[in-house]
Amino acid sequence: MPDDLRIQSLLDEREIASVVTGWGSARDQGDWERLRACYHEDGEMHIMWTADSADTFVERLKTRPPTPPGEHQKHQVGPPDIRLVDDRAVSEAHISLYSRLSIDGIWFDFTAWIRFFDLFEKRAGAWRITKRTAIYEKDRMDPVNPSDVPAGYFEGMDISGYPEACKFMCYRHSKHGLHPSPGLATAGSAAEAALRAEGERWLTGE
Repeated sequence: MPDDLRIQSLLDEREIASVVTGWGSARDQGDWERLRACYHEDGEMHIMWTADSADTFVERLKTRPPTPPGEHQKHQVGPPDIRLVDDRAVSEAHISLYSRLSIDGIWFDFTAWIRFFDLFEKRAGAWRITKRTAIYEKDRMDPVNPSDVPAGYFEGMDISGYPEACKFMCYRHSKHGLHPSPGLATAGSAAEAALRAEGERWLTGE
C-alpha cells in the first residue's frame, strides 16, 4: 500500500475509534448532543430496549426520569477492531456495562458483557455510525449486601422467557416496564451470523 493511502487509512481508523470510545463517555455523562453526533442523520440503534432510529434512541434517554440517588451506569469501551473499504467500515468493540440499581428495594450490581457491531460510513469527510447493533454475551446480577435479599427472592424471579446471554438485563428492564426488542443478537446465534453477513455486504457496497 502506498504511504499516502496507509496514512489516510490510519487517520480513518483513528476517527472511527474516537467515535466508538467517545460514545461511551457521552452516554454516561448525559451529553445528548455529543451522543447524537456519533451517528449519521439516518443512523439506527439496535439494543435490548429499542430497535429504532438514533433520534428515537437519544430522545428516549433524554426524557427518562432523573436517575435516583445511588444508581449509576458505566460503559467501559474496549478498542475497536475495524475493517475499512473505501468510505465504508465495519467496527466491533467489546463493551462492559456496569450498573448499580435498586430493584424491589434491594441494591444490586449488574454486569453485562456486550459487543457493539457497527456499520460506519464516511460522508462529507466525517465518519459516523450508520447502524449499531449490540451482541449480548453474558451477564450477572449480584446483591450489594447479600443479607438484604429476602429468602426465596432469586427462586421467585421469572427469567425463563429471556435469552440466556442477557437474562438479568432483561429482568431489570422489565421492572421499569421495558421489554426486549425482538430478534436480539446473542453470541453464536443466527442473528449474529446475519449481522456478519450484513457487514460483508456493507463493505462491498451492496
